[in-house]
Amino acid sequence: MIDHEIRDAVRKSWDQSSVRYDSCSGHGIGSGEEKAAWERELARNLPGPSLKVLDAGCGTGAMGLLFAGMGHEVTGIDLSEGMMAKARGKADAENLSIELMTGDAEHLPFHGESFDVVVNRHLVWTLPHPEVALKEWHRVLKSGGVVLIIEGVWTNRSFLTRAKRWMSDGLVRVFGHAHGGHYDEKLRSHLPRDGGVAEEAMAADLEHAGFTGICVRDLMYIRGIQKRGQPWYLRFAPARTYYLVAATKKI
Repeated sequence: MIDHEIRDAVRKSWDQSSVRYDSCSGHGIGSGEEKAAWERELARNLPGPSLKVLDAGCGTGAMGLLFAGMGHEVTGIDLSEGMMAKARGKADAENLSIELMTGDAEHLPFHGESFDVVVNRHLVWTLPHPEVALKEWHRVLKSGGVVLIIEGVWTNRSFLTRAKRWMSDGLVRVFGHAHGGHYDEKLRSHLPRDGGVAEEAMAADLEHAGFTGICVRDLMYIRGIQKRGQPWYLRFAPARTYYLVAATKKI
């Protein structure tokens, strides 16, 4: 597959997913406790008040809307119009202002040094060229600006993990509603971070892209908050590594 075919396949997958995406645990924000936890984590590394924030690969706007609610000026960009339609609906319902536009997180339509913060959640593993994306996020950040990346390891491809995943997915199909949009093997073969990104690898990639002050924080406690609201059949999913990594563009 060439790049435009990969982007089209990814877009189609997330357009399909948009219908149920927020109803799946770990995607939408399911409780006031979870929202407060996210707000605390996002606020810890910010370079100041009243910031310009880019939510790259914004999806249904979970992170961007949190920043908007905290008083920042937020722009979200995503390949999927279906996902952003959900974000617009949530912004209207919450009376929040967020600018949403169609675009590619690897090739941003912004001038250099346009933002104070670049944030993304569950994005890096979906990118065909994550090293290009990191360079782009570095480019559009102002000096002293911060990138916040929320990622994890979704599967380590061991037999035990794959068996647990197979069981979990099967139970969801029987008792619940999967969000859909699963990538096929052909598409996955073009995604170098498919399955997730270990913390050490993410930190090394950020250093290579020119970032400094790299710190990683464990977010498994947020998974614990989410799990309390899950139906029983979702608790067979394998344990995951889940973290936030923050890094700074040199002044």
